[in-house]
Amino acid sequence: MNGASRGTIASHAVAAVGMSLPWPLLVLLVWERAGDGWVLGVAGAARMLPYVALSWAAGRLADRYARDRIVRLTLLARLALLFVVAAALAVGQTWLALVAATLAIAAATPAYPALAAAMPGLAGPQTERATSLLVTCEVASFVVGPALGGLLLAPATRPLVPWVAALCLVAAWVLFDGVRLPAPVGGADTKAGGVLAALRSSAVLRGAVTAVAVVNAVVASVGLVLLPLSGAWDGVSEGTAFGIATGALGFGALGGPLLGRIAARWGLGPRVWLFVLAGCLVGAAASSSLWMAVPLLALAGAAAVQVEIVATEYVQGAAPDRLRASVLGLTDTAMVTAALVGALTAPVLAEALGPRGVVLIAAAGSAAAVAIVRRPAVRPATIGEPQPASV
Repeated sequence: MNGASRGTIASHAVAAVGMSLPWPLLVLLVWERAGDGWVLGVAGAARMLPYVALSWAAGRLADRYARDRIVRLTLLARLALLFVVAAALAVGQTWLALVAATLAIAAATPAYPALAAAMPGLAGPQTERATSLLVTCEVASFVVGPALGGLLLAPATRPLVPWVAALCLVAAWVLFDGVRLPAPVGGADTKAGGVLAALRSSAVLRGAVTAVAVVNAVVASVGLVLLPLSGAWDGVSEGTAFGIATGALGFGALGGPLLGRIAARWGLGPRVWLFVLAGCLVGAAASSSLWMAVPLLALAGAAAVQVEIVATEYVQGAAPDRLRASVLGLTDTAMVTAALVGALTAPVLAEALGPRGVVLIAAAGSAAAVAIVRRPAVRPATIGEPQPASV
């Protein structure tokens, strides 16, 4: 990859981790002050709600204006709001800090669609590899950021949390320095139905968005029912087993690019990884011990990310440049909404059907999504390469 691609991906990775880093502290402070489960649930949901509410519209900004300008504005806004978080926590204003952190996530929503949409022009022939790393950074930040924030919750380091997050945004600005991502050629499609028309006319786009939504619903629901499921595993206490299993599922996301290399060598598409995800979940549900389930959960996490990577590449190839960020923003909305629905329904289903039943339903959903996924006529990796002139 060229230097601009590497700097862009590194910048997004650092910024995304910085955005997620304060949330364990915020949730802990809300719990200490309120001590109410519903209030805690609202605080946890605040991290995802901006994606549901704004991503579909935020993508349109990156189809209308220079994409590097959009990214820089989001970095500045996030940095300013993280300073507000730090100042609010310093004076004991937890709810103000929570609001500022939520607004910071809202300000960040245009960044990922803008970068993913611009990647074909930025990375050229290396689009597939660059997209793989970008999607992995986006997904893994939801795990890595809170993990790092959790490590800083000791009394001596707790006051440093918001400042470390702000420092991440400063580093992201430096890494993105000099990168230019122009607006789409010809300007954005100003028709309100432009994105919907593109989805109606393209089975590839519909399949990609659906696959991403299904995978996120599956991972969110399985992540919650791992707690009651871990109680059935032999040899380890429930709390310890839940922590290890959750870590395996979450950090398994980092294996997405490795599966991408395997896919490139053997020509494997997203349908294969949906079946792999389903098979791993069936195996985890049938496991009698934690150590049997851990490798399966890690592979499931990697397979889920690989589906998201390939789906993003399909959107890059199937959506016209003037609509690409808008479709990716809509995809963000679909995936986070699906994750919220999965997280809300999984506990109820677990009470009725048992945790193994929920995991098996999630596996069935993953396998069913295979029916709607379609390969594009042209490989996504070629969209950044020069095309021969028409004769």
